[in-house]
Amino acid sequence: MGLKRFGRAWNKVGARNPYGAILTGRAGELRDWSDEEFFATGRADAARFIADLARIAPTVARRRLLDFGCGVGRVTRPLAEHFESVVGVDAAPTMIAHAQRLNQSYANCEFVVNRGTDLRGFATGTFDVIYSRLVLQHVPPPFVTRYIPELIRVLAPGGVLMFQLPDDVASEAEAAFLKAPVVGHAMKRHLPAPIVRAYRRIKYRFIVDESGTALTMFGMPRETVLKLVCEAGGRVITVEPDESHGAMVPGFQYWISK
Repeated sequence: MGLKRFGRAWNKVGARNPYGAILTGRAGELRDWSDEEFFATGRADAARFIADLARIAPTVARRRLLDFGCGVGRVTRPLAEHFESVVGVDAAPTMIAHAQRLNQSYANCEFVVNRGTDLRGFATGTFDVIYSRLVLQHVPPPFVTRYIPELIRVLAPGGVLMFQLPDDVASEAEAAFLKAPVVGHAMKRHLPAPIVRAYRRIKYRFIVDESGTALTMFGMPRETVLKLVCEAGGRVITVEPDESHGAMVPGFQYWISK
């Protein structure tokens, strides 16, 4: 899935069901939320993060925080109570428009559209703390490999980045697609099975449901993530189990400094 197509898909669901796109159901469906229950989950997630931050990095400065993949500001809003200023970025203009409208009373919150695969709008070392949960799991891996180094770049020396990401994900639907019998002309039927599966894995990403009723989840092996972090100049503080995405595959929260 290309960057423009990915951005269009998120902008589409952001226009129709922003709450459901941010917090999906167990099967990835876009469920309905009331304002009260939706933002209550944000307060709970922020409280969890602040408690973890105090435990893992108690001395980190709390001047400026980046909420990467902020959506409508579900977690940005309560995090603003713990930092001098908070910036939320999201790839979908519709999400940012909702965030600006819903959080007008939070003077220390800023919301910015970021449509590229970098964070060039922010100088190196800008943020003391960076938070990203339930975000990278919906970003195709080729873009994740670009975003993680950028998150480390804009992190201040001695700052802390926390992002959550499942391990390698293969949905039941994708698994069935990969294992389906090969039909068609003789040459296609005689291709080696590994080649067929590799081709189908790529093809699946282009035909996943973009109807707006479900969102695709991606993942990345832990070893790949750690290698990417180290190559970008990050220092791993700790890696802890995290099932925010659900319990279908292992997931982790990565705590990084530099």
